[in-house]
Order: sequence, then C-alpha cells, then structure tokens
Amino acid sequence: MIRASCHTADNALAREFDATPWFREADPQTLVHLAAQGWSSTWVADALEMRPGYEDLHQLVSYAATRLREESLEDPTWAALECSVSQSDAIQWLAANRPEIASMLKRERPTP
Repeated sequence: MIRASCHTADNALAREFDATPWFREADPQTLVHLAAQGWSSTWVADALEMRPGYEDLHQLVSYAATRLREESLEDPTWAALECSVSQSDAIQWLAANRPEIASMLKRERPTP
C-alpha cells in the first residue's frame, strides 16, 4: 500500500487513501516527475477520485473545485487542494513492483 493524503486549502476536509492503483498505471516519466516534485501533486487524487472505493476522495476534490473555486479564480497560483504521497511507501513499492522505475529514481537522485 502506498499511503497518500490530501487536504483542502481551508483545511475543511482531509483524506488519506491508497495511491497504489495510480502507481500501477502511471508512466515512468510521470512517476519520475512526481518524485522530483517532492512526491506532492494533485494528479494522484484527480486520477483516483472517480473510482469505486474512493468516494471520500471524490467528495474532497469536488469540494475544492466548487466551494473554493472563487478563491482560486482570484489567484491562479493558489492551490485549493494539496496532496502528497508517502515517499518511503512509494520507493519501497516501486522497488518491489516496478524496479525499472526505482532504478531510474536512483540515477536521478544518487544517495550521498
């Protein structure tokens, strides 16, 4: 399981969820890009929110898109929603299930 969490900018809603299905389907460059962004992106929530079992996540994304819409229109750089993935869960899962991507990440960020 790859733990992930999202919360709305106003902290009215927060959800934890399993991001594993997204990691199974994401292309290698998208995963490398996610890692480069500090394992933080709304892409994961956007991709999973309509799936069965992710109804709470859908509620959070919908709330951010509708209730916080005015604030985000006033300032396009303002993020109505923030999501992050557990780096340790992600790296461990990738090493076990998509080792070619784990190798890519090691080449991108060599350990000191």
